[in-house]
Order: sequence, then structure tokens, then C-alpha cells
Amino acid sequence: MATAVASRSPAGKAVLAAGGLFVAGGGAYYLSHIGTVKQLEKEQDVLATKSFVAKGRFKRAESDILESESLIKALQQQTDLDKRAITAISQELAAAQLKVQQLEAQQQQKEKDVQRMRADVVKAQQQRDQAHSDVQRFRQEAALAEKARAALDEQVAAARRQLNPLNHPLVRDLLKR
Repeated sequence: MATAVASRSPAGKAVLAAGGLFVAGGGAYYLSHIGTVKQLEKEQDVLATKSFVAKGRFKRAESDILESESLIKALQQQTDLDKRAITAISQELAAAQLKVQQLEAQQQQKEKDVQRMRADVVKAQQQRDQAHSDVQRFRQEAALAEKARAALDEQVAAARRQLNPLNHPLVRDLLKR
């Protein structure tokens, strides 16, 4: 009712007009700013989503960093182990190469020994063959010496027989007659 009374008086009309203007101005102000507020709220939602996604990515990146650091540490430890293994293998290889060199030197010495022994065998075979030749020659010489000695024995026996004058051939011829 008061609204109806105020609308009838000039002052009431002025208040109503002022109130209407205020409400209309407030409504216009509200309407002009509600779009901005909604736009800002929309941007706020977008930024909240981006922030959430960025925080998720950030946490994932931190997790990836921790995993990478763990992997790097494990790989460095494995690298250190592999380096030690390489060093040990290199030492074993050097020892094996030294052993191979020693064995090759022994092999070369044995090959020289075998060659020298083969030469000694050839020389011994030549000496054996020469000894066989010498044995044959000495047998022949011994046989000839035996024949010569047998002939000489006959001559000695004949000469001894002639020491006795009765055994002289002329005397014998005479005695036979």
C-alpha cells in the first residue's frame, strides 16, 4: 500500500522514479557486469583446469625425474661394475697373452730342438752307414789278412822245415832216389 500512496504524490513519484532508475541502473550495471563475471568465472574454470593439469604434469615430471635419477644411478653402478669386469678381463687377457707368448717361445724352442735332433739323426745315420761300410771293408781286409797270414804261415812252416838240412828240397830229392 505504501507503494500505491507514494506513486500518487509527486515526491513519491520522484522516489519511485529515482528508485526505478536505481533499480534500472543497478539492473543495467548488473547485466553489463554479469557477462564479465561469467567470462572471468569461465576463465577461472579454464585456469583451474589448466592448473590441475599442470600440477598433474608437474607431479608426473617429478616422478619421471626420480625414475630417471634412479635409472641413472643404477646404470652408473652397472657401468662401474662393467668397468671393473673389463679391467679384470683385461688383466686375464694380458696374462693369457703372456702365457701364449711363453708357450709360443717353448714351441719354437722345441721346433729348433726337433730340427737339431733330425740333423743329429741324419748325421748318426750317415755315421752308421759309414760304420757299415767300414765293417765290410774291415771284414774284407781281415779276410785278406787271414789269407795272407795263412800263406805266410805256410812260408814260415816251409822256412822252418828248411832249417833242418834234411828237409831241404835238394836233399829230399836225393833221399827219394
